[in-house]
Amino acid sequence: MPSVHIVGGGVAGYTLARELVRHRYAGTITISDPQGLPYDRPPLSKSLQVEPFAPLAWYAEQGINLIQENIEDLAVPSAADDWVVLATGTTPKLLQVPGAQHARTLHTAADASALDEVLDSSMFGLQVLVIGAGLIGAEFASTASMLGAQVTLVSNTQAPLAGVMGQELAEQLHADHAQRGIRTITGTVASIGADHAVVDGERIDASLIVSAIGVQPETSLASAMGLRVEDGIVVDEGQRSVNQRQVLAIGDAARVQGSARAVHWEAAMEDAAQAAATIMDAAPVPRSVPWFWTDRHEMHVETVGDFSHAAQTIIRRNRRGKIQTVFGLDATGALVAASMVDGGLMAKAVKRLISRGITPSIGQLEDPSVGPRELGRNER
Repeated sequence: MPSVHIVGGGVAGYTLARELVRHRYAGTITISDPQGLPYDRPPLSKSLQVEPFAPLAWYAEQGINLIQENIEDLAVPSAADDWVVLATGTTPKLLQVPGAQHARTLHTAADASALDEVLDSSMFGLQVLVIGAGLIGAEFASTASMLGAQVTLVSNTQAPLAGVMGQELAEQLHADHAQRGIRTITGTVASIGADHAVVDGERIDASLIVSAIGVQPETSLASAMGLRVEDGIVVDEGQRSVNQRQVLAIGDAARVQGSARAVHWEAAMEDAAQAAATIMDAAPVPRSVPWFWTDRHEMHVETVGDFSHAAQTIIRRNRRGKIQTVFGLDATGALVAASMVDGGLMAKAVKRLISRGITPSIGQLEDPSVGPRELGRNER
């Protein structure tokens, strides 16, 4: 009987299993993951909550084998109708400073549960130091602060995430931490102790230290299997490994040859849909405009498109003078990206405009009275 063995129970692995079920795949489906029951990763840093995609009974009903295991090596399938799909995701980058072992990470369900227990069992005002102010660091700092901790956030720049949401909005969002009672420091961590860290010569006491300096693709299994690895597992447009055709790779660990690696929740779902199409020998799956979101301090921030292609930015402000939306235009003046705070329907509107190649006038982009439905109207 044909088979699909999925290694990894994140959004990519789960979505692939769900798509195969939806397409009435006739073979056996197995998901192997060190954590067991597949769960969604974004809620870990946003709320320290572990949210399974589906109850255990659903997998049993669909005939999907769930195996809690850590696979270090795996044979490449020899049969044309057997598949291995690597959805191994990422691993946290580790600090390279003396005492780095004293810093915790926030990457797995076990990490989130352990941090939640510390915050829940501690007195109000627990001193927490967060190193790294990207998506995970900023979200956890916000969560810890709302739970009553006294938080210090260390970043090596005053505009974390500027490359993915625009310089201006990144600066504003980082500055917002201070208005919420979080101390922010721009500097470099020199060393870490059990109850403190030294940042640019200053000792910062903390009962809990969390490192969130980024992630890297988890490719150890791919390397052991002899797959080509270059900033991720290199795959073709069908998600096939470029040198092992019966092995697919999807999600944050995969990189389509000739493109940058996408590390977004929606991109992982689209990878999974394409992998299902490859396995089922169906038509290729169309890709949508990139989109991701982050939640912090009760603000919902969305980014559409790719700011690496932006040559200039257009700012839209609200009545209080705060940045509401940043639009990115490329060198030809075409709309290629936008980031917005509590944007409602704006993200969907911008996604539609970019996909159709429509760029509103600068006047429309700047005017807060021009809503998502009117934006780009009569423009071609």
